[in-house]
Amino acid sequence: MVDNLEICHPRQMKLRGFERLVTMVDNVSMKIVHSMLVTGDAKALLRFLPTALMQTFNTHPRMRAVQIEGQDFIAAIQEPLSLDDISNKNLLRVQEFYLPTQENFDNWQKYVEDECNVGFDRYKQLPFFLTVWVDEKAGQARLMLFSDHYMSDGYSGMVVLNDILEHIATLATQTSPAQTQELPLRPSFYDMWLSKKPLLKALYKGVIMMFGKTIFRNEMKKFQPVLPARADQHDFVIPPVSNSSTASFAEGNPTSMRKALMKCKDEGVTFGGAVVCATLLAFYHAARGLQRFDATQPFKLVIELDYNMRRRVPQPVQEDPVGTYVTFANLERLASEGVDLKTTKFWDLARQSKREIDSKVRETMSIAALPIIFDQQINAKTQLSFATALNIRHSQTSDVNLSNVGRYPFAKEYLLSLNNDCDSKKKLLEVKTLHVYNSMPHLGPSAVLWVSSVASFCYSMGHKCEDDSAKALFHAFVVVCESIGNIGADASMADVLGQLE
Repeated sequence: MVDNLEICHPRQMKLRGFERLVTMVDNVSMKIVHSMLVTGDAKALLRFLPTALMQTFNTHPRMRAVQIEGQDFIAAIQEPLSLDDISNKNLLRVQEFYLPTQENFDNWQKYVEDECNVGFDRYKQLPFFLTVWVDEKAGQARLMLFSDHYMSDGYSGMVVLNDILEHIATLATQTSPAQTQELPLRPSFYDMWLSKKPLLKALYKGVIMMFGKTIFRNEMKKFQPVLPARADQHDFVIPPVSNSSTASFAEGNPTSMRKALMKCKDEGVTFGGAVVCATLLAFYHAARGLQRFDATQPFKLVIELDYNMRRRVPQPVQEDPVGTYVTFANLERLASEGVDLKTTKFWDLARQSKREIDSKVRETMSIAALPIIFDQQINAKTQLSFATALNIRHSQTSDVNLSNVGRYPFAKEYLLSLNNDCDSKKKLLEVKTLHVYNSMPHLGPSAVLWVSSVASFCYSMGHKCEDDSAKALFHAFVVVCESIGNIGADASMADVLGQLE
């Protein structure tokens, strides 16, 4: 039975921009996971979870998208789901644990790494499913939301998890079923960004069609990764060969997070600017033992940033749509000029990085360039000759992608009882941690670093590097981020590196 639902139309959509890049080969997905630890009434969570998940799927149309086989770049929104669909389509996968197997409950990291290396069948599978590990006696559950990047991004997963928990709370406290209203099927980011600028869109597309391949090819020829890829990573070919990604996770200290955010405020910089400095130091630390490392030269790093564009498009919509509403930009100064660690102060570089980060979203042409290249030239219709000319070794396109999704923006406690008594305190669900991670099956950076936070920073990394380099990189990244609150106003990058080592 489908719950009461108001349905919006239309039912088909074109894939555009980045959506085309990540669907360029069947059964290969850039798969995202949002891994959330929740404590509280696990029994109630299990009871209401199937209905809550059904309602969430029926709220967000892109969660019910499937590609149409035989048609280029077209997806269709499926009809609202029933409770039977949740089971029959394997959209909810529950595993229960008990106290003697606590070690297995904590082994979620290997599970999500393996699962993210398995692609979606986009012609048959919906682009989301939820795995839940429950330890009812310990009063905890881990919600692992997996999604295909062509219909999801870092922010989407937080929206979906919040909706699921809100529906559980509503179901637990209301006697009559609530009506679920489907949100409108919004245009893609590509169309939102360019549709209001038809003349500029035509100009940009013309320029990209004429020069895009040459510019992209030249950028790829110049790129020399700081950390070499491991031997199992294939070069970029057509059709792309899937590469495995390896995951690392860590959880920070709440005090360290509070001190870091206060220090950033005192220094007039966002946490994102400080994370850029931490990233550069982590790569320097991991690379300094490699044969071609030259400590006498400014250290250069190709850093690619994710931008959540939901509130930056010309006409933002009221809700937070689920889908791929991100774009990417490089910090060009770090790649072209590099950094002298001895003469550059940590907080000066953080402020410089913040200014460059902020300036990128005002550069309409820069923001439009990559989506147009993906839309027109790097997708399922890409010619073998173009891939050969690009000559992208090990499918590495940059050193690192920084995906700082920030603090979890929704409620952290969900009441499951309306009674105002001591026992009602047990009838709640509380969000404790949230880690975000994605695989990189073909084109992508050497590593992708995620920072999210609830009560403390939660760190994740996916990488294509040799194991020793990756361990050194992630350890250094976490240590520097955790120590941001203790970095002096005049400390140089070399000073911070010295404290790390």
